[in-house]
Amino acid sequence: MAAERRKVASTSDEKSLDTDKQFLERTGVNSAIRDVIGKMITNRPEDPVTFLADYFEALVEEQSSLVQRALRIITMTHHSRPVFEVNVRDAYTLLSKHKVSKKLKGVNGAIYTELLQALCKVLPSTVTIKLVKKLECFDYEAVPFDVFRSSVFTCCVLREYAAVAEQLFASLDIQKSGKADKALCEAVMDQLKTALGSSRNDVKRIIESSYNLGPEGLHQALERALSREQPQGVITAEQFVTEACDSFLAKVKKLK
Repeated sequence: MAAERRKVASTSDEKSLDTDKQFLERTGVNSAIRDVIGKMITNRPEDPVTFLADYFEALVEEQSSLVQRALRIITMTHHSRPVFEVNVRDAYTLLSKHKVSKKLKGVNGAIYTELLQALCKVLPSTVTIKLVKKLECFDYEAVPFDVFRSSVFTCCVLREYAAVAEQLFASLDIQKSGKADKALCEAVMDQLKTALGSSRNDVKRIIESSYNLGPEGLHQALERALSREQPQGVITAEQFVTEACDSFLAKVKKLK
């Protein structure tokens, strides 16, 4: 016991004699700081402080699942930036460590689906179910990178599309009650579907349609809705976003 106490004390003394540089190197802090600064410069986030906070929070949970770590990598930057492709590749490489069996590792349908569900966690559950159904791979299947990249990109675009729908709804929710006039919502939804209908079956073009609602047509539709004497009821934010996402999903090709 005395020997053990002397050993512990000796180790403690050695640590206390570390220089600042030795302390940072021994604890891995230098490496972590270099890594996060490198990633921040590469990804150039709009909110660097939040980026740093998220990075170190995830680092503390380093023992978390491969999916959560892959999710962090994918969401480091916007899907429109060139570095997004690099991040997706890094996420795929990380998930390739997934143990399929005693002798086999790789990205199979099971962990692929788990990642898609994690990416879509911010969406209404019914929307996530429909999207995963379109992009599904069987649990036992090996998922090639091209399929992985395409599906991840689709999920990221849908996340943004849903955010746009939420913003549209917020502009219609005049009382800020979480509910908006049904006629107004339907008028906006009709215009959104018209914009979607004019886009190709390409997720890059689909998201553009949500930003390009014809202002004149939208104004006329809102005027007609407001001119109705009898109210037609209300719609919640989730109902509006779900319907908008359903219109998006109609343009997404089924993987199988």
